[in-house]
Amino acid sequence: MIPTDGNTMGTSDTQRLLREQFRNYLTAGLEPLTSQLEAGTELPYAFMREMVADLGLAEALDDAGAEGRELAHQAHTLLMVEIARINPGFGMSYGTSVDLCAGNIAKLGTPEQIARFVPALRRAEKIGAWCLTEPQAGSDALRSMKTVATRDGDDYVLDGTKTFITNGPHADVMLVYAREGTDGSIQPFLVEREHSGVSAGAPFEKMGMKSSPTGQLFFDGVRVPKENLLGLGIPDRGHVRKSLADERVGIAALSYGIAERCFEIARDYAKQRVQGGQPIANYQLVQGRLARMYVALTNVRRFLFGQHEDISVEEICAAKLYAAEAGSFVATEAIHILGGYGYMQEYVVERLARDAKLLELGGGTTEMQILTIARHILRE
Repeated sequence: MIPTDGNTMGTSDTQRLLREQFRNYLTAGLEPLTSQLEAGTELPYAFMREMVADLGLAEALDDAGAEGRELAHQAHTLLMVEIARINPGFGMSYGTSVDLCAGNIAKLGTPEQIARFVPALRRAEKIGAWCLTEPQAGSDALRSMKTVATRDGDDYVLDGTKTFITNGPHADVMLVYAREGTDGSIQPFLVEREHSGVSAGAPFEKMGMKSSPTGQLFFDGVRVPKENLLGLGIPDRGHVRKSLADERVGIAALSYGIAERCFEIARDYAKQRVQGGQPIANYQLVQGRLARMYVALTNVRRFLFGQHEDISVEEICAAKLYAAEAGSFVATEAIHILGGYGYMQEYVVERLARDAKLLELGGGTTEMQILTIARHILRE
């Protein structure tokens, strides 16, 4: 029987110990901050720095050995699950800065770029943003990109706007995708907040993920030295698709954390809530909801710890699609089981249901996942 108490997601003792460590730490540190983070009276970055230092996360990511990298990957997945159980928005900000920004620099940057940017980002001394989406280009971000980088001597001059950027209002380092010339290739540039011509809009008011500041970034004649062209030039767009794939795996972890917490709350409530002289867990319609929630939860769990190195694009898209929809489904079912209490803001499931919805949109909408899956399974 697969355990459902949230303590043993994987099968190894190491995974169980890591989960217990992360849960204890986040319950003591992140949970008390959540009301302030959701209200916008506190930003997530101070606790992010504390968490990275206290848990030794930057050192784990710096491990050069293959076995160490695999353990670091597992630990990161477990950490994202545990964060999502408490505050998925915080996980969105952390994952964007460490995975999408610092991770891409670490994989694709020159030794000088890696040394300059990655350590500070991984320690959360600087906050990163990954800037792809534009006001007129979301799902079609690459083909419809309007942000332009014009070569001018030893520099590039960036002009354009990016939107729906996680950490955008406060990011120190931005990995900005721009078209080199009016019809050239898409290239990633490392842009720093202090560069003249960089400005940010106010954080957006959102339905959910309120702990994660999101906004627009504006680049008006931003002069970027050629040394800040990531990797001094990337020959094709494959790295963008790989980044999106990594983001989708992260979304699956966040979705699982949301679903797991909501399932546990609903299951425990159903055992305790008495109606008609007996716990509502005795009623078959409630049992049916819980059973379907458990099925969804189990399927997402199996993906997260059943990955293999050569996982295909269509498998990643299928996992992202299913996990994101499962997160929303389980959270909504939890609200049904809790009834009126589930609809109240003081109960966790109301917030997690709002947070879950973004995971069906970010990292590629449901429709884009379906189209990508179909394209790959039908090609010869």
